[in-house]
Amino acid sequence: MSGTHSRQDVTAVDQDGVRVAADQKSVVDVLFDDQWTWSFNAERDTRLENGHRLARWPVNLRPFLRGTGAVTVRERFGEKVLFSGDVVFDGADQRVSIVDGRGRPLIVDKAGDMQCGFSERGEATREALLDAIEDVLARLRDEGGVDAFLAFGALLGAVRDGHFIPHDSDADVAYLSKHTSPVDVARESFALERVMIRAGYWTWRFSAGDFKVIVPDPEGGRAIDVFAGFVVDGTFYLMPEVHAEDFDRGVILPLGEVELEGRRVPAPADPEALLAITYGPHWRIPDPSFKFETPHWVRRRLDGWTRGNTLNRNHWWPFYFGRAGSTVSEQPSPFAEWVHEREAAEQAIVDIGSGTGRDSLWFARQGRDVLGFDYIPAATERAGKAAVADGLPARFQTFNLYDLRQVLAAGGELAHRPSSPTLYARFLVHALEDAGRHALWRIASMCLRRGGRFYLEFRTDENASAEKVYGEHFRKYLPGDQVVEEIESWGGAIEHREEGYGYAVYKDEDPHVCRLVATWKR
Repeated sequence: MSGTHSRQDVTAVDQDGVRVAADQKSVVDVLFDDQWTWSFNAERDTRLENGHRLARWPVNLRPFLRGTGAVTVRERFGEKVLFSGDVVFDGADQRVSIVDGRGRPLIVDKAGDMQCGFSERGEATREALLDAIEDVLARLRDEGGVDAFLAFGALLGAVRDGHFIPHDSDADVAYLSKHTSPVDVARESFALERVMIRAGYWTWRFSAGDFKVIVPDPEGGRAIDVFAGFVVDGTFYLMPEVHAEDFDRGVILPLGEVELEGRRVPAPADPEALLAITYGPHWRIPDPSFKFETPHWVRRRLDGWTRGNTLNRNHWWPFYFGRAGSTVSEQPSPFAEWVHEREAAEQAIVDIGSGTGRDSLWFARQGRDVLGFDYIPAATERAGKAAVADGLPARFQTFNLYDLRQVLAAGGELAHRPSSPTLYARFLVHALEDAGRHALWRIASMCLRRGGRFYLEFRTDENASAEKVYGEHFRKYLPGDQVVEEIESWGGAIEHREEGYGYAVYKDEDPHVCRLVATWKR
């Protein structure tokens, strides 16, 4: 690292991230080549380390940090420069270039994805999106029968200055449902999605209460997110994070209008009031580091009502759709090699949580028939294409452990195979909520009664506080004893167990892991 900085403000900018003073509490901007790329809240988005606060590089930004880059770090409010200079990220003989395939600067958006913001989009793209916003809102109203309006960032930009927010990359609309039962709200949302499909749009569903509409444009396509708003027992909920108790429907109805890029668009009756509910009292001040701070009880309710089968998808979806997934090693894990040595050459493998397919594809290259299951379509699609290209005996299927119908179907199909497969789950157990983990045991109990083994490797509670190569996201660290007890409660028996360090070394990380081999009673 080289450059100018105040020792008490920034102590280092390197391949790990940005280190600021322990008492730093402001929003901090990070620029590459004088182009804004990312912002973080120094108090919220860092961890204390050796007397300073470390903000680690976002997972999806890291693949771009190759070679040497001109970095500026500054406070957002007041624009005090904390650091300015070249940073060497690795030995690559190149300059850091954070751009898309067309050479346009990319930014880290609110979801952690790398996006091209509206400030870099052409007029034709903005006009196409505005046309689509008007069309979607009209169809929601006329065909769906709901009061739909501009919401979230699109509404925020319209009220602030009549334009899209420069660092935003999509548009949001919402509606206030007449229903007060979450079941009816969910049914309505699916009906509205069908309206969009009939109109020729491609859609992607986040949960039972919100979905994405894909809008073709001259630059490859944008998205309009459609969020349900509803009132239950006097509390207003706006997917995916917002709530307001003792809610007055007059905040939204009857609808009014705001101006966005020169067009009049449906909006809440009192847009300022809804923005205050959404973003807090300081909503007028631009803050690209903003994150929702949702009370636990609200998140728990919304998870139960609408997100029961999509838990933690917000991390894995951009990971596998963006460049981050491509940074995973293509070599087999030590665990895969260990399992291969223990199993007969003709034994088929079912890899649950196959991810990039690195282990599944390697098993197939050894001559094994392989079925890979993963949560994210982009992961299974890429792995499947690789298998076809190389002529490997492996197939991949998108699979959701939080969907009981899929769990029972998969367990039944595997149970009716001529011979029991070997189940394989590396680094899956700690990535699951309780419901997903118990679904895993259910599958094993269904398909291993006639034989076969279940091989598991997972991070234990000893690994909870250690730094991770891929940063912090949801992980549930469990002691090995608890996992053993759960397997035994589902009728399993532990044939082999070992745990400690040195089993799963990856780059600079050596996690404490547990390896289990389980069988099921006939």
